[in-house]
Amino acid sequence: MLGLLCCGRSGSKNKKVTSWKAVFGDVAAGTRAVRGMTAPADGELAGKTVPRRRSGGTLLAANSAHISDFFKTMRLRFEKCLEPALSCSAAAINAHSVQNATAMSLIAQDNHVYELRTRIRDGQPKCDFEKVGRNQASTFPGFCGVHDTELFKPIDTKPISLADREQLFLIAYRSVSRELHTVMEAAMRLQATLQFQIAAGRVPKDQPSVPMIEATQHMLKSWGVWKHRLEHYDKPLLSRRFEEIEHSVFEILNRKPALAASSFFSVDNKPWGKPFSAVALNVIPTSSQSSVVIVSYPKAQSGAARRYVAPVFLRDGEERLAELSCLLIDRAENFFVAPSQLATWNDDKKKEIVARFVKTAFDGQRGERNDGLLLF
Repeated sequence: MLGLLCCGRSGSKNKKVTSWKAVFGDVAAGTRAVRGMTAPADGELAGKTVPRRRSGGTLLAANSAHISDFFKTMRLRFEKCLEPALSCSAAAINAHSVQNATAMSLIAQDNHVYELRTRIRDGQPKCDFEKVGRNQASTFPGFCGVHDTELFKPIDTKPISLADREQLFLIAYRSVSRELHTVMEAAMRLQATLQFQIAAGRVPKDQPSVPMIEATQHMLKSWGVWKHRLEHYDKPLLSRRFEEIEHSVFEILNRKPALAASSFFSVDNKPWGKPFSAVALNVIPTSSQSSVVIVSYPKAQSGAARRYVAPVFLRDGEERLAELSCLLIDRAENFFVAPSQLATWNDDKKKEIVARFVKTAFDGQRGERNDGLLLF
């Protein structure tokens, strides 16, 4: 079932929206769709450092001379509450991008799920499926407790309905906000890395260098994501113009939920800092035998968005799920697999999924459908 759902509207007044510069003015760089990189343990690092939207990702720990700086910066955290007006001064909490009490509980086993994580070992990235606690999975410090509760109450306190326009908007909003937090945090880290290298005399302060160029480019990335959310999500949310985001949806019925996902990625090749077209992709378990797939995009970008996801929506059955699986591997980074599902995959399949995940993390390109990589 392919559905285009609009969102309702009422006449509430807009709040004043704080500028990106006001929130982020002391942070001079960022990156758009980084994979993982949570706080590292000594000698290794969990998580998400690879650009997802554009090619040419740079791994900060690739050079042993910079490993010390790398681990210092990866301990930094961006904890600004990213509520729509960006005026809240309260500290952000670890909020879930995928509903914990409902969606996650339907795929967890012994309160754990699996996710693809990248760890730095011997200066090189190593990616694999790792078990993570359900309460820690999908969390990001993007909203304070009050705003997380108030903003997402319609999706956290009642079942998901594909006819509920506000719910669909908020599901997409949470995905975009998680991405915004990711790029701002990475921006802060890249700027800190640049400052460490300047202080150590490795790069000049007032002349172009690779770290300075990286910092500038990634700042443009973070600005672009902020601008996208502001124009297409924040303003409509504050005035309750939910119809400005459209949704292509289908249900997976009579099948045990295999995974949950909440992701946001571009569907074009615009240069960093330029307006880009993008979609939010969510896979949400809704019962022991059903899940919903929701692809959300601004109405003004519906043509580009629908063309990009057409390989999924123009097929049915196993072919549709194979296309969706490859899309998740190629373009998403925030998805979680049921332990019972992972147990059905042999080692060769796991290795092939990991290899494709890593490859597309660096080149940002979609591959051909591979039915052997079915995630569902």
